[in-house]
This record gives sequence, structure tokens and C-alpha cells, in this order.
Amino acid sequence: MLHKTLVAILVGCLLSISIMLNLNYLLPLSIDQKLIIGLLVAFPMWAIAMVMSYSSKSAKQAWKRCGYPLVVSAFINVFYFMG
Repeated sequence: MLHKTLVAILVGCLLSISIMLNLNYLLPLSIDQKLIIGLLVAFPMWAIAMVMSYSSKSAKQAWKRCGYPLVVSAFINVFYFMG
């Protein structure tokens, strides 16, 4: 259970931040609108990642469920910020 908690807290937080960075880069809004959207969407997204982690049968499955989307989102972030 401790390993699922670590996955839920760390990877879930990084996943929600990474997805919100992608979304903020794509949205053609002013900075204050992006900020409020980020605040309203990031926490429920983190909660969903936590539920996905806790509903896994093992810590390895929790890492896979949260890690794969994080890797994809991180590569998209690198693509946006490098290019």
C-alpha cells in the first residue's frame, strides 16, 4: 500500500502538472484565464491519477497506469518547449 501511495502522490502530481503545461501551451487565452483553468482542472486530474493508482492490484501496475501517460505527456512537453 505504501508503494501505491508514493505512486499516487508523486507521479500523479507530476502527471497533472505535465498535462496542464501541455494544455496551457495550446490554449489561446490570456494568462489569467489559463491560470484559473489550470487551478480548476489540475487538482481533479491529480485525484483521478490517485484513484487509478489505488485501484491497481500491485505497485507495478500502478506505475504502469500512471507512468505511461506521464512519459507521453513529458515527451509532448519537450517537443513544445524545444521546438
